Amino acid sequence: MRSRELVGPERIVLGERPEAAVRLHCLPPAGAGADFFHPWLEHLPQWVELCTVRLPGRGPRADEPSLTDPVDLAARLAEILDDPADARPFAVFGHSVGALMAFETTRRLRRDGGRMPIWAGLSALSGPQDGAYAKGLVPLLTAGTDGLAMLIGGPVPQWLLDDAQLLAGVGTPLLADCLLLLHHRHRPEPPLEVPLALYGGAQDPTTSAEQLATWNSLFAAPAEPRLFRGAHMYPNVRTAALVKQVVADLARAAEHAVAAEDVRDRRSAVVCDRASVCRSTAVGENTVPAV
Repeated sequence: MRSRELVGPERIVLGERPEAAVRLHCLPPAGAGADFFHPWLEHLPQWVELCTVRLPGRGPRADEPSLTDPVDLAARLAEILDDPADARPFAVFGHSVGALMAFETTRRLRRDGGRMPIWAGLSALSGPQDGAYAKGLVPLLTAGTDGLAMLIGGPVPQWLLDDAQLLAGVGTPLLADCLLLLHHRHRPEPPLEVPLALYGGAQDPTTSAEQLATWNSLFAAPAEPRLFRGAHMYPNVRTAALVKQVVADLARAAEHAVAAEDVRDRRSAVVCDRASVCRSTAVGENTVPAV
């Protein structure tokens, strides 16, 4: 039998807002699906349309093989973010492994000459320099249930440990995303000229504020990490506070993007006016007067 071709991620719009000014694409953490960001919807203003992705290997697509190649996944996500059918500006937020994919997708967009996000928010993951993911993940993957608890951001329920089939269903996409992190190879490129925000849990045992700050060398403008009460999955318990801060940071970036666009439009208008004058002058000099 011929092997089935891998099917890529699909965009999920969590509450369509066609009149919204900005699309916010949120990429989920390891093992999670599109529903991870559903609680954000009630906290977002009407000018933001919330989008996420549904990935193979989890949720309704659990029977499909997971994607574990970060280069391939970034290319597929870039096609989703830079939607030719929607000219609205967009931003990207990623939590945990989603932070890496937000970063690599933005890099892919730049390499391909695509539209760039107006803002990037990265949460609960260190930068990829110096083999950070192998150093951080291998001890967790070999630490049994204690390591699993750190990966999922809380204790593993006994009822889950007692059901091997259910545990496999939960653990497979989690392990697939861990493989994606381990497959990642950081390649030096110029810093991204995209406004950056960094978020984390104050009690996260996997990612400290210092580790969050390692992203700063990969962006043109550094950001101070903002910490919220909670561990690795702090967005689940500090949803309102996190979304409020995300909206504030996104609003500043959107205002800056609009101002920059206005400047470009004015410059283009000046250039066009000058070109028009030059063309009119040239025509006048070379036109034979009518008799």
